[in-house]
Amino acid sequence: MKHLTKRNPTSRKPKRMKRVNILLITLLALPAAGQSLEELCRLRVEAGETPGIAVGVFENGKSRYVTWGEASITTREPVTSKTLFEIGSVTKIFTTSTLAYLVGEKKLALDDPAQNYLPSSITLPDRNGKQITLLHLASARSGLPRMPSNFAPADAANPYIDYTEKELAAYLNKCELNSDPGRQYEYSNLGMGLLGFILAANQHTTYSKLITKTILSLLHMDATFISGERKGDKLLATGYNDSQSVPAWTWTDQSVLVGAGGIVSNAEDMLKFLIAQLSADHDPLSLAFQLTHREVAEAIGSTIQIGMGWHLKDHRYLWHNGGTGGFRSFVGFDPQTKRAIVILTNSTTGADDLGFHWLNESYPLKKIKKPISIDPLKLKEYEGQYSLSPQFAIKIKAEGSQLTGQATGQPQFSLYADSTDHFFLRVVPAKISFSRDKTGRVNALRLNQNGMIQEAKKTN
Repeated sequence: MKHLTKRNPTSRKPKRMKRVNILLITLLALPAAGQSLEELCRLRVEAGETPGIAVGVFENGKSRYVTWGEASITTREPVTSKTLFEIGSVTKIFTTSTLAYLVGEKKLALDDPAQNYLPSSITLPDRNGKQITLLHLASARSGLPRMPSNFAPADAANPYIDYTEKELAAYLNKCELNSDPGRQYEYSNLGMGLLGFILAANQHTTYSKLITKTILSLLHMDATFISGERKGDKLLATGYNDSQSVPAWTWTDQSVLVGAGGIVSNAEDMLKFLIAQLSADHDPLSLAFQLTHREVAEAIGSTIQIGMGWHLKDHRYLWHNGGTGGFRSFVGFDPQTKRAIVILTNSTTGADDLGFHWLNESYPLKKIKKPISIDPLKLKEYEGQYSLSPQFAIKIKAEGSQLTGQATGQPQFSLYADSTDHFFLRVVPAKISFSRDKTGRVNALRLNQNGMIQEAKKTN
């Protein structure tokens, strides 16, 4: 999950760095007063942020949907409110809601040590005499890291399928906690996956069957399921990573971290889920949802708090986002105004800023850049390897009308032109500009990221 951070790129002069990291995530934001939701969605698709986007909103007691773009670049199938997307870490809210539901049924308690529900083959670590409770797992305060150190998928394009109870036990039996349980927030896919594993084991079922019984069936969310359960469904969108299609993630009953990110859904079903969050009824599911909304602790600074799975922004707006290999998702709602929004994209560029802005217009929108076209022959001039250090370089290549780059040990990324010799990235907020010698030949590049600049000479 990515969190929005505030930075002022003009507050200091750019620094020259000896190393480059093209994985930093920070967004520059600008307001777009007067633009409708339809216009904002269209702009993101036309600027190439994502092939398609599906948005569902609920306000004044009514639901409506805004969709734009394509579910697949190949088939040109348009996105609709029924198009299916991987929702990634938004799955975590289903896990915590299921915990709250079972608490309401008196089948377990939030303060129960998680160890009580694990098989004898798994021994959870403790620290300073403090044990991990179910609430610690649900509120990302267990002391467990984001991911286990033995997470080594055989297929990086389908990373969670082969992490089973065997690997989980091997890690937990030897790991040490980063902090005392309950002391501080640390977002953890491992912790939430472990919670999903515990809940399913407690009910002697699978995670898929458990959430179907406790949530999906009750809300008539018939289009929601675990990724991989409905292979070949015609409504499944194709995911894209920087314009390259990626295979769908799949999970099995043996994939123990499914509760951290395994769900597929669509805008219609997710809006049903959000509308149910706004209910003040006293039925078991509504009470479970209300329990998950309660603020537990500060999470990130003074602006982000944590409940059970849900994050709170400024102690008011409840939200979560998610991402997989080719999808991004955002859900959020305002309990005071009874407004809710879900945003789904089939790319690794999300729209969290749009979600927050719709909930509260004082939250800014990021600047959307629309690239210009450059003649493919001109793009060839930039090809080559640019060395930032003896061990680190960026290889630039022209593939038809698209310029791409690849840093040592990192995935390939696309470059989009602002103007001749000036390009920007979409996978991270960064710019690359090229320099020329007196003869007009490209001889170097500058990487500008996070307010810092690094120069690299062309070596071939």
